[in-house]
Amino acid sequence: MRILLILGALVVGTIAGIYLFGMIWRTTAPEGAVAMIVGGATPVVLGAWAFLGSKGADGQRPNLSNVRTWFALLGIVAAAAGLFVLLIAALFLMVQRG
Repeated sequence: MRILLILGALVVGTIAGIYLFGMIWRTTAPEGAVAMIVGGATPVVLGAWAFLGSKGADGQRPNLSNVRTWFALLGIVAAAAGLFVLLIAALFLMVQRG
């Protein structure tokens, strides 16, 4: 159940991040770096928030002093970044082809 919660948060965060990316990019085109940071950080924050806020099979929340928690957060960051880049590329290809 925890995995589904994290994946759901990543998908929702990616959709919200792409929306924020588009809004920032359209209003301030020269600030493309800000748009990528805000858009890319949205799924990371939501995924990490879902992970840190949910309990594991043992009934305890993740502890930030545990190395396994940091590896899990690193995996969430990698998954969010990959999903964000793939969906941005798919969106641009879809818009380009009409």
